[in-house]
Amino acid sequence: MQNDQQAARKAAVYEAALQLIGQGVSPAALKIQQLADAAGIGKGTVYEYFSSKEEILQGLAEYCFARENERVRAMFADCTTLAGLEERITGYLQDIAASRMGSYKMIAETLGMPRRTGAMPACMAELKEIVSELLARLQAAGEIAPELGMEYCYMSLLSAVVGGLMGLCYAADHDRTVEDLMDNLRLMIRRNLGK
Repeated sequence: MQNDQQAARKAAVYEAALQLIGQGVSPAALKIQQLADAAGIGKGTVYEYFSSKEEILQGLAEYCFARENERVRAMFADCTTLAGLEERITGYLQDIAASRMGSYKMIAETLGMPRRTGAMPACMAELKEIVSELLARLQAAGEIAPELGMEYCYMSLLSAVVGGLMGLCYAADHDRTVEDLMDNLRLMIRRNLGK
């Protein structure tokens, strides 16, 4: 029960941070008292679980990554076609751009280079496992060219997603249409993985 309470309180602090960041508060300007108030707990309680704001922000990045892994796992759970993959990825990227991109950019800018400590390597390994299972399923279904190696497929898909995210940031800042970007992303996935 105590572990559940600890996890719930940490999650409340992370959700409070995301809420405040979503309202335009810079992560660097966040105060522990703000986080405590928004989370509905005392400032002392925050310090029971975190030693510093830096620890909260690092944990927040890991918390966000873990939440995205959950979304990705659910999104790909029953995907069996390349066309389905294309649609799910483009929909996912548009969802991130519409609802979470601003907060994630602010967190990343505050933290600087990602640290290779804590749960981040485990989150990255989990994401690779999720995507590798999807790619193996698509290859077994004949949707991906059989001569393509899994590492190539993984890197192609990762490159397409990262490129899509960068393209969405660019499109938002330069009045470009998202539809053209998504069409190009679908084409990139099809050319890199299709038969």
